[in-house]
Amino acid sequence: MKKLIAILMALAMLTTAFASCAGGGSYDDLMILDLGLEREYFGIAFRSGSDLTRMVEDITLELINDGTLAELSTKYEVGAVGKDDYTPKADPCVGSGDYDYVKANGKLVIGITDYKPMDYKDESGEWIGFDADYARAVCAKLGVEAEFKEIDWDYKLMALESKDIDCVWNGMTITDAIEAAADCTAPYMYNTQVAVIKKANADKYKTLSDLQGVSIAAEAGSAGEGVILSIDSLKGGLKGVTAQTDALLEVLSGASEAAIVDLTLAKALIKN
Repeated sequence: MKKLIAILMALAMLTTAFASCAGGGSYDDLMILDLGLEREYFGIAFRSGSDLTRMVEDITLELINDGTLAELSTKYEVGAVGKDDYTPKADPCVGSGDYDYVKANGKLVIGITDYKPMDYKDESGEWIGFDADYARAVCAKLGVEAEFKEIDWDYKLMALESKDIDCVWNGMTITDAIEAAADCTAPYMYNTQVAVIKKANADKYKTLSDLQGVSIAAEAGSAGEGVILSIDSLKGGLKGVTAQTDALLEVLSGASEAAIVDLTLAKALIKN
């Protein structure tokens, strides 16, 4: 009976958290904790040897020069790079066949997760966000439609290789592992990892070391998970979840004391 009551209480807590945050609701009980971590960079991943990588880089430079990315950066409050910081680097790989494949299909299938402010749905159910708008601008120049497909982030490279998707374009941190398995564009945005805690715990948790021995939520396969796993005193508390927003719900419900997420996401959702 006690176990049943505990389960029902946990479900009630989660239901309350979901209700308070549904449709972009309030995260007023949460706060962002700056961890002082190094800046990281976002890129777009294509299949190894793809001619699309350099084509998208060249188009990105056009969008930087004409002010499109700066406008999107302001609209979604993110840190897109400027023209002095962006240099296409991929081999053109002319004739690889990847662009012809996408062109024949009439669409670029883009692997994403629900990740505000990069990719998320508006009230009508349409995908919007910095990456979504950026992708549509690129696809217009490629002469194809942008099709957004939600994926399991932990298996993004498998989805790419199997042609279930044509690229991964969703605030993806460029890592050695990604670059070893796929072609990545030059970075188009900077980011860092932060902790999110309850405001009520502001005096309790001030640094990473304060989080030792407590449950810390992070999206599986994310840079946030990587931060936790890189610190021996924290990795025992890792609680993997499906999405970064789920990590925030873990904190809201009290199931975890903290979440490690992207600053871009945290700033978009936590307005305090």
